[in-house]
Amino acid sequence: MLLDLLASIPLTSFRSRPLEREQIFEKIVGYEGIKRTFVRSLNAKEPVHILLVGPPGQAKTLFLKCIAGRFGKSAFFTVGGNASKSGLIDVLFDMQPRYLLVDEIEHLKAEYQTTLLSLMETGILTQTMHSKVRHLHLKTWVFATSNGTKKLSQPLLSRFRVMYLNEYEFSQFYEIAVKKLLAEGLDNKLAHEITISVWEQLPNPNMRNCVQIGRLVKNEPDIEMAIADEVQNFKEDGGPA
Repeated sequence: MLLDLLASIPLTSFRSRPLEREQIFEKIVGYEGIKRTFVRSLNAKEPVHILLVGPPGQAKTLFLKCIAGRFGKSAFFTVGGNASKSGLIDVLFDMQPRYLLVDEIEHLKAEYQTTLLSLMETGILTQTMHSKVRHLHLKTWVFATSNGTKKLSQPLLSRFRVMYLNEYEFSQFYEIAVKKLLAEGLDNKLAHEITISVWEQLPNPNMRNCVQIGRLVKNEPDIEMAIADEVQNFKEDGGPA
């Protein structure tokens, strides 16, 4: 009876359902088009590599972290400035991740970019050590972020589906910043005041400004004056890069 029942079920019923953006990127506000492209890549049978380019504080890293959180050991997250060629190759040989997530890829040294290019072009990874050569064929999706593209080689850049993140509109900025400040333990009134002050008074407002000011002032006795003081400090020193 069980065999007859199983035989009557179409094979497609046993396949995992396609991923949806709500399953992965629910923490990210906006960027619906970028979410859809990521999901299409994740559902594709062959790798489509994606590079997110935009200024700091635009949720680029959060996209990678959402993927890392969803896929666990199938994904490996690294930061370009901290990666070494041997370390990166060892990770790829040992872990064989389906998804390689590289934050701030522009800080990856030129020789490491060459290794990445080979993986993305052919899926072949080669390493020579002590006159011994080892090869590995991987089907790995590479998802990366960058503040700009000037430091990336053109061959590497051409392997990516490059997507640019526009700066948040006020409604999006407000929703995300207030949510972050509430998570930091501030109340609604203070979260509102900090967000409005940063948006209206700083030339290049971003989420990091809000969080940093929130952490600096949350225990101050005259918190409104402290907010005004820290906003002024950001205006004078230009804020974080």
